Amino acid sequence: MNSHSSLSGSSSPFPGYPTLDLEAMAKGLLRKSWLIGAVVGACVVVTAIYVTFIAKKRYQSTAVIYIEQEQVLNEAIRGVRSDDYSKLDSLKSLEQSITSGSVILRVVEKHGLLKQPDFLKPKSGGRPYTEAEVVEAVAKRVKATLRRGTRLIDVEVTDTSPARAQQLAQAFVDEFEAHMMEQNLQSSRKATAMLQEQAEEQLARVNVAEEALQKFREDHADVPMDEGGIIEKKLADLDRLLSEAKNDRLKLEAQVQKLDAAGTEDPERILEIANPGDQESIEKLLFTRNTKRAEMVKIQSQYQPTHPVYVSFIAELEGLEKEVAETARRMGESVRKRLETAREHETTLAETVNEQKREVLSADRTRKEFRSLKQAVDAAYQTYYALQARINETNVTEGVKESLVRMQQEPLMPVKPSSPKKTLAVGLAGVLGMFLGVGLVVALHLLDRSLRTRRQIEQTLGLPVLSEIADAPEAGDTLRDSLVVFSEPHSLAAESFRSLRMSLSTLSPRSVLVTSAISGEGKSFCAANLALLQAQMGYRTLLVDADFRRPSLSGALMHWQSQMDPNTTALETKNVCQKTPFPNLYLISCAQFAPNSSEVMSGEHFATMLWEAYRSFDCVIIDTSPLALVSDALNFARYADAVVLVARAGRTQAGDAQKACRELRQLRVPLAGCILNGVVDSERSKAYFETYRPATAARPTLALGMSPRS
Repeated sequence: MNSHSSLSGSSSPFPGYPTLDLEAMAKGLLRKSWLIGAVVGACVVVTAIYVTFIAKKRYQSTAVIYIEQEQVLNEAIRGVRSDDYSKLDSLKSLEQSITSGSVILRVVEKHGLLKQPDFLKPKSGGRPYTEAEVVEAVAKRVKATLRRGTRLIDVEVTDTSPARAQQLAQAFVDEFEAHMMEQNLQSSRKATAMLQEQAEEQLARVNVAEEALQKFREDHADVPMDEGGIIEKKLADLDRLLSEAKNDRLKLEAQVQKLDAAGTEDPERILEIANPGDQESIEKLLFTRNTKRAEMVKIQSQYQPTHPVYVSFIAELEGLEKEVAETARRMGESVRKRLETAREHETTLAETVNEQKREVLSADRTRKEFRSLKQAVDAAYQTYYALQARINETNVTEGVKESLVRMQQEPLMPVKPSSPKKTLAVGLAGVLGMFLGVGLVVALHLLDRSLRTRRQIEQTLGLPVLSEIADAPEAGDTLRDSLVVFSEPHSLAAESFRSLRMSLSTLSPRSVLVTSAISGEGKSFCAANLALLQAQMGYRTLLVDADFRRPSLSGALMHWQSQMDPNTTALETKNVCQKTPFPNLYLISCAQFAPNSSEVMSGEHFATMLWEAYRSFDCVIIDTSPLALVSDALNFARYADAVVLVARAGRTQAGDAQKACRELRQLRVPLAGCILNGVVDSERSKAYFETYRPATAARPTLALGMSPRS
């Protein structure tokens, strides 16, 4: 069994439909381009007739207005408009306001458009139009467009009458301007009333705030409300005194530390700590003592200790030493007393400072409440003054007409209709027709379930395409005239059969069974030409006509036999091997298994016949009945070395081919592949085979002097 028989049956997501092939679809579009052209032409013609004779002509008139940015009466008084028309969103709002329902109703009422019979189509029953219906109908005829990057607005009005279109364009501008001025006047009056009411309420708030502020002042009359008053100055003085007391204490503590380090044995170090005021007297005392010491040195060198002068100097010197020591002691005690006093003074000042700080914080809290009340009073006055100023402005502007619109270009009476646009309509009709035509052709292609290309067969049936047999225009309508391998050996169809033989040769089958899903797909045509090609190659070939219902191979070969010898009889013997007019080609035309019975040859007899044929022939080609009509081919397919399914391009339906493949696979027959018959090849291949003619091109000759039954 060949390897291709195990392939899946179909990869198409829609059962019964072939796999989509874009290349085939493109070719289908080219083949049916006449249908696309017909659809395009029909759309263009219908559209041209409609826009020329049926469609109602409409005229368009355009007015251009300029939106003023701002109207200022003077530097202090401005209009009551709150919109800033220098911004895009405000301009877009004005653009929409021109076609608002209020403006439309004003225009319709002022110009009596509802009384004009040709303006709006009368309703059934003579019922009147409601305001909403009037606005909806007229809004379709007017359009306002803000020009990009400018303050210009185009007001376009479309109507069946050119004069009325011009009149309505001017009317929309006028009524829009009047409508905006009325809205501004109403807004001004409403603003004045609202501002007066708010001013009265604000005045009451001012009085309440002033009373609260006055009561607070009376309750805190002892607290100065100004920043940097007596309390803050007193606190600053106390801070300065506390800082000086702290410095004095630190100095005295340093002196005491020096006294403690000097001790009582060194009065001179103690005297060095003296105050600057006592320093002069201490220096004199020390100078006197040091002078006595120097004189004592001289006395000691001159006198004896018992000498009165010596004794007198010793007494004076001891007196000076005692005086120095006593002075040092008094100074030490004085420093310690002053330290105690400085500490007490610093403590007192610190308590006073803390008390003063608490008093300052209390005053600050009071001032903060005072400032809040005063700010509330100031804010209330400012709001009241602003309301009064706004009331004055609105009173001035109430009598002034504040216009936003300035006519930039007045509407003109149109001469040519703006719609329908014939060129555009015909062009769009052509494009639409193109889409419809292409869609129709694609839909027909998608609804077509026939197999057309190699790719469709391989993906839908899961079978390899052994060869694509080109459509042979040189072949006749009957099988006897379609032996292209013999009649046109250098044609594209004959070359296709050589390709088929090459594909089958890779499987090396002794017997090949050729069948199809339905009749008319060319299985007998393929079997006869394949057998004839094998015979031309020098192989003894047996062609078996196993189509019991409609045998045709004998009649095809009889035609050539009669051409060779008109007096010979036709090949009509059944179940007997007969030699054909073609060298190396033999034919068996099978008959029914039993006389006067509809039962065909059984599989066992067919297998026996096939094994007998293997002894005398190199290859056997078997033509059988269509699988979708009768089951004869299923009886014989199990015994052939290779089974080939023939499908005709554009004729074989995917469902029939899938059913045939499914039945063959269920019997596990050696399904070799598929033959795609009737393929219209590309222009390049045709051109090649039309120009290719060998110099010795000649048909193969028939076997002369051969008896049909020899």
